[in-house]
Amino acid sequence: MKNLYFSGLIAALLSCGVSANANEIDVEANTSFTRSTTSVEQVAGSATSLSTATYLNPVVRVNDSYRNFFVGSLSGNQFCKEQGHKEEVTGSSVKCGEDESSYAEYDWYDSAWVSKSTGSKNQCYPLYASIKCGN
Repeated sequence: MKNLYFSGLIAALLSCGVSANANEIDVEANTSFTRSTTSVEQVAGSATSLSTATYLNPVVRVNDSYRNFFVGSLSGNQFCKEQGHKEEVTGSSVKCGEDESSYAEYDWYDSAWVSKSTGSKNQCYPLYASIKCGN
């Protein structure tokens, strides 16, 4: 009876370890960027500091490919959270997306990055060229 109990306990612990590793791998694979810079600022007379990181050419994975993503608070904050930050802060830069193309945006209801088409309105579709994240 003891052997059966310990075997079950070991199997349960091993399965927890495997699923934790799988989740870590998935989070790292959902986003990518060319380069990042980090800064830490101490406010005079304050015990708090502001830490930020800027990610150049950020992309996210939708299905099996990496895509640029639309500028927006949901998408920006989600990218930052996936990098270990609290939210997007002022200082991101924007580039234009093409007509009749598709880019990524974060779908809050499904908790996933999804593809969204631009259509053909002959305009600039705002995408992140860089994104600045903070604590």
